[in-house]
Amino acid sequence: MEGTAPGPNRTGGAINPEGVASMLEAVNELSPRKPVSTLLMDIERQWYITEAEAVGSIPPPISSPGGKGRKIKSTAASASVGVLLDKLGERIAFERTGTRLYGAVITKYLALANAGEVPLPPREDGEPALETLRRIRSQELQHFRMLSQCVQEIGGDPTAQTPCADVTATASSGLLQVVTDPRTTLAQSLNAVLTAELTDNAGWELLGELAQLAGQSQLTKPFAEALAVEQEHLEMVEGWLKTLVASAPGTSAV
Repeated sequence: MEGTAPGPNRTGGAINPEGVASMLEAVNELSPRKPVSTLLMDIERQWYITEAEAVGSIPPPISSPGGKGRKIKSTAASASVGVLLDKLGERIAFERTGTRLYGAVITKYLALANAGEVPLPPREDGEPALETLRRIRSQELQHFRMLSQCVQEIGGDPTAQTPCADVTATASSGLLQVVTDPRTTLAQSLNAVLTAELTDNAGWELLGELAQLAGQSQLTKPFAEALAVEQEHLEMVEGWLKTLVASAPGTSAV
């Protein structure tokens, strides 16, 4: 922007000692002379938290697994299934975002490849990195579909935006913004995806435990299989990121 001087890290130029001295002088002059109390602000925030309504709600399951039309009578069982449905909605939202994340990483990878760079090594079995990325994206989409089927099996609506789904969509939106930003590098994008994969692995572990508590043990096997796949995703992304920052510093990929 005209009239705005770029920072020293952008230009690689030397730091201006006079400018630093002026900034420090301004800090000393304008900083409060004594600690600022945030007590009243904290009390106000706590009041809002206490009085606020929940993010949302989910429709309760109306039938037992299998869709036989039998009402769930146990209050405890119904509550456990409700929690499971909420977390299933969360994973549905997250896997949908995961599919988009890898799609964006593929686009960024292709931009480098078309420019003559091959930033990521192949797998040990020889699978090219681009094919691995496409396979991972496909697996994320498969998990999304599998979760939708699981919700239907226990009498829920896979299209419902559950409270946890709403929260995780907000939390993961920043990751998607990082990866789709044309200014971010491949390494920076993989770092964002690594954050997503760490969260994803923990989420699948929790789903397996919740399925047991809700009496839906038939779901633990597909959840365990999905967790194993997601653990592979985590290892691949972590390995790629380490490779880039260790062996390709100074390149456009980092």
